[in-house]
Amino acid sequence: MATLCTEKDTKSSLLDCAERLFLRKGFEAVSVREITDAAGANVAAVNYHFASKTQLYRACLERRLAKIAGKRVALIERLSNQEPPATLQEIISAFVRDSFEEMLLNPDGARLLQIIYREMSPSGVASDLVTNKLIAPIHRALLNAILKVRPKLPETHISRCVSSLSGQVLHFIRFREVINTFVETGSETEYIDEVTHHITAFSLRGIGSQQHD
Repeated sequence: MATLCTEKDTKSSLLDCAERLFLRKGFEAVSVREITDAAGANVAAVNYHFASKTQLYRACLERRLAKIAGKRVALIERLSNQEPPATLQEIISAFVRDSFEEMLLNPDGARLLQIIYREMSPSGVASDLVTNKLIAPIHRALLNAILKVRPKLPETHISRCVSSLSGQVLHFIRFREVINTFVETGSETEYIDEVTHHITAFSLRGIGSQQHD
């Protein structure tokens, strides 16, 4: 006997199918009918549950970004609050490594990063989600973790260091092929090991332990 799908099932199925299609083909190349066919839903279901394809896309992106941020924030907070607390080097290294593994070892990582960059551009339709659901929560978690270890440092200085740290991670992930034309990067694992060490050491020197202007 067939089981009838509930509205919740339909909405979840639309999200799951749309996310896979958006990641594979991009926002513009995916039609509403393609999404509903993949989800086994009526073509009107997208408008019913999400009002438009754009809002469905935003819902997919918000869910994915919140999941990534939640995982990374939990990692940072666990290391910062454990007994004894992790060192600043351990916290930064774990954050950097987790970021690289998410984007370089995950089959959808490269495409997701392209989408994030697109949404950070003037043509994006979800730049607020990238800021509020991904960048801001991670920034706050790292800021608090560093302040806990270096409480005498100005918060503005630490905030800039966190922004620099995140920027380095994005740069080394996004431009690996360009970097490879100057320096042999080796396998994915070798690249992650070497760049994690580099970014961690560079960031620790930038954070320092003295007062800054």
